[in-house]
Amino acid sequence: MSQRPFDSIPGLGRGLSLRIPPHGLVRGAPLVCVFTMLTLMAGCIGAPESFRDEPLSGLEEQGLKIFHREPCYSACHVTTLAVPAANNPTGFVPDLRRTPRRTRDWYLAYFVDPRAVLPFTVMPSFAHLTGADTDALIAFLQRLNRNVAVDKPEPVASNEIPGMPKNGAVYRAGKIVYSTYCLGCHGDAGNGGGTVGHLLSPEPRDFTDAAWMTKQSRNYLFSVITVGKPNTAMPGFKDILTPPQRAEVLRYIEYFADPVSRERVEVGVGGQGSEN
Repeated sequence: MSQRPFDSIPGLGRGLSLRIPPHGLVRGAPLVCVFTMLTLMAGCIGAPESFRDEPLSGLEEQGLKIFHREPCYSACHVTTLAVPAANNPTGFVPDLRRTPRRTRDWYLAYFVDPRAVLPFTVMPSFAHLTGADTDALIAFLQRLNRNVAVDKPEPVASNEIPGMPKNGAVYRAGKIVYSTYCLGCHGDAGNGGGTVGHLLSPEPRDFTDAAWMTKQSRNYLFSVITVGKPNTAMPGFKDILTPPQRAEVLRYIEYFADPVSRERVEVGVGGQGSEN
């Protein structure tokens, strides 16, 4: 029995996991899919409630057509409930009316390279879409979840930040977290040059900018990692990473602005030692 992070649903706690049978199907998925197909055939699933309060705009209407044309609807998603997908090893595809609200550039990056944004997602790439089709699909998805409440980010108190020493073990642990969740946007060098970094506006933070990094408190940086940054594609990792994991990746990020110390600890890690 294998375990995989439950992160095909953006914004949900991906520290959870599901035990998946060897053949990759969630038990009961075929029955639920049959039920869903019968319900759809019977015409019981109509337009989502969010469509009924106000007609779709022209752009949103075009996005709905693309949503049906592409395998979004036929293979995984419906717009009124979340159901298990037989080809989805992590279990449930999200109810798109309840996913967190995202910026346009977040969706753009996710369509182009889904795993650069959510590393364990089974979402296929939609990089083949034209710019106009992409804009329309984004408009439709943003219409679906526009009524989802957005919590006001609260800074993390200093006493809530786990203390982390500067040593090889913490560096290794932080590097694993960074490589999994941060690499796609911020890049291997930490300069914002990830595979989807150029699609984001504002661009991902350049951690090699020593002048900027020295002006930021650990409390601020830890808070951004925890709750995200409003009006940007930067998500919060409160429900994905534990406090120690967030502290470890922060420690790793700090090394980008200090290449000498980073080289020293890299040598130490290679030799199973630690930074002095």
